Formats: sequence, C-alpha cells, structure tokens
Amino acid sequence: MLREKIINAINEVGFDEYKEISSSDIIFADAVFASCKANTCGNYGQNYSCPPLSGDMAENKQRFLKYAHAIIINKIVFLGKYYEKMEESGAQVAELLDQLRQKLEDEPVMIAGPGGCNLCKECAAKLSEPCRFPEQKRYSLEGSGMDIVSMSRKLGMTYNAGDKKVGFFMMVLY
Repeated sequence: MLREKIINAINEVGFDEYKEISSSDIIFADAVFASCKANTCGNYGQNYSCPPLSGDMAENKQRFLKYAHAIIINKIVFLGKYYEKMEESGAQVAELLDQLRQKLEDEPVMIAGPGGCNLCKECAAKLSEPCRFPEQKRYSLEGSGMDIVSMSRKLGMTYNAGDKKVGFFMMVLY
C-alpha cells in the first residue's frame, strides 16, 4: 500500500524516471565527501544536511539504511544554452520535491534530494547556531555521501541527457 502511494505521488508530481532498489544497494563513497569538501556547491560546512555537519559516513549510512526500500527519482531539466538556467532549474526541482513531500507528509518515509536542506531561507549553520528544525531536516543525497553518478549508471537512469539537459536525483526511503 505505501509503495503504491509513493509511486502514485511520484507520477502525479511529474518526475521523469524512477527505479526501486533495496536500501542496501545504495552506493556510498568517500570520494563524494571529498568533492563536497572541494566546495563545488558552496554548502560544505554551511548547511546542516551537508558535510561535515551532516555527520560522518557511518552516521549517514545508518540514517538511510534503517529503511528497507528506496525509490530513486529523476527529473530531467534543461540548463539553458549557456547554463544560464541552472538556478531556475534547481528551483524547479526543489518545487517538485516540495510537492512530493506534501503528498507524503503523513507517511513513514524519508525524502532526500539534491543540494543542502532548504527548509530555512538561511541555514542556522551559517550563523553558528543550532538547527532550527532538526526533526524536519532535509538531507542531501550527495551531502550524505551517496554516489548518484554510479547509482544512476548502474540503474540505467539518465544523468546526462545531452543538449544541456541533466538529471536531478532524489530518493524516497520507506
């Protein structure tokens, strides 16, 4: 019943692809944390759902692996001819993810997405203050050490769709 409700919500919101896996098939890699530390997105140490504030690899694995099942979701977006739509595309994906969260808010699921937690306009981590909503924190896939590139390839999902289109990945765990 829960699985069907999740899949219906995914389809209603309008994601492009999804694949079901066992949570034990999630690929975690220290190299992903190293990429975060290189500060490719600017959230390293600035967001409670990103390293090093999200916890070490063992803590992150424990957080996700307490669920038996996962559904990896993808939304393919156009970044613009010169990648000028990158921010707009990210906002579009965040809106879809929020819609999915609303549809599943009463269910025993965890939903993680790209980038850091966006629950607050500005994360309290930037102000060296405690998280304002620790029980509602929105975890990042990459910020938790997940190797989305390897998982998407292994599952045959679209990561690079060509012609300046890329897949943004999210996950529902249940």
